[in-house]
Amino acid sequence: MASAVAIDQSATAGDITVIVAQTPQLVLVDAGKRDDLFAHIRREIEAFEPDVSTAKGRDAIKSFAFKITRTKTAIDDAGKKLNEEARAKIGVVDAARRDARETLDELAKSVRKPLTEWEEAEKARVAKADAIINQLARDAMVSLDETAEDVRTRGFTVHEMVLDPTLFGDKLDTAQKAKDHATDMLKAAFARLKREEAERAELEKLRAEAAARAEADRIAAEKAEAERQEATRIEAEKAATERAAQEAAERAQAEQERRLAAEKAEAERIERAKVEAAERAQREAEQAARAEQERRDREHAAQLAEAQAERDRIAKAEADRQAEIDRLAAEQAKRDADQAHRTAIKTAAKQALMTCGADEETARKIVVAILAGEVPNVTLRF
Repeated sequence: MASAVAIDQSATAGDITVIVAQTPQLVLVDAGKRDDLFAHIRREIEAFEPDVSTAKGRDAIKSFAFKITRTKTAIDDAGKKLNEEARAKIGVVDAARRDARETLDELAKSVRKPLTEWEEAEKARVAKADAIINQLARDAMVSLDETAEDVRTRGFTVHEMVLDPTLFGDKLDTAQKAKDHATDMLKAAFARLKREEAERAELEKLRAEAAARAEADRIAAEKAEAERQEATRIEAEKAATERAAQEAAERAQAEQERRLAAEKAEAERIERAKVEAAERAQREAEQAARAEQERRDREHAAQLAEAQAERDRIAKAEADRQAEIDRLAAEQAKRDADQAHRTAIKTAAKQALMTCGADEETARKIVVAILAGEVPNVTLRF
């Protein structure tokens, strides 16, 4: 290691410069020795007389500064060595810490493994139970596009569902209520949809029958018109022949034509009436269909409202029932307290009479007589 600041030949072994030269790391761990070294160097600096006018003087300044720098280097190198030794010790401790953490973590994990497995199984069980309960809640809802058969199939599945007490645990009652609710809702929806489907089938049947009647009327009208036109043609030909034969026949034909025109007008009026009747029947059928759809919509809305009202009624009934139970309990408690109070008063009166020489039976009869108002001017105050 490089030597420290030059040491006076007369210096003793206890001088700070000698100590630092031998053990430079000492000033890093002993603040007192470090302050002594700095004080010694400052004294040497104060005693040194720099001379820059000569080469020798300038060399002396360089030499003095270099000696101080060498002392700094020796101390810094010693500090690095101390750090290396400390880091080596820290590395050993860190490795031991990591090994202890990892080993103890594994041991703790092995101890907790049965509980961890149970917690995971319990979490899975609760999640499965909640999923089934939520599915039952969804099963209870019927969409507008479902058929009676759809609802019947789902209702059968819900009805046949077995609720495992081991799976549901404390949620078994909730699951049972959800199943019962879904079953009731699906039964009601099935009955409603069956009724609506029957009504729709009946309406389709009525519409088909109306269309068939309208078609039959149209065919009959066309046939009547064809027959009328043929009769008109024959009559016209006959009238032309008769006009050529005689004037009297012509006048008769004219009269006949006027009659036929009236009949034609009447036939056309009848035809228009039939067409108007068919159109009116069509409009009425369409109006009836719209009215029926609106009625079913209102009925469906009313059923939803009725279901909600029923749920509200049940909730209110339960609240009223609980309130009535609480009221009756309070009244019973009040009666019990009053009875206990009255019994205590009567007992105290009986005992007071017994202290006056009456036996217990006599004292009891006196108390009863007082309560019955048979002893004038004497009462018991409760």
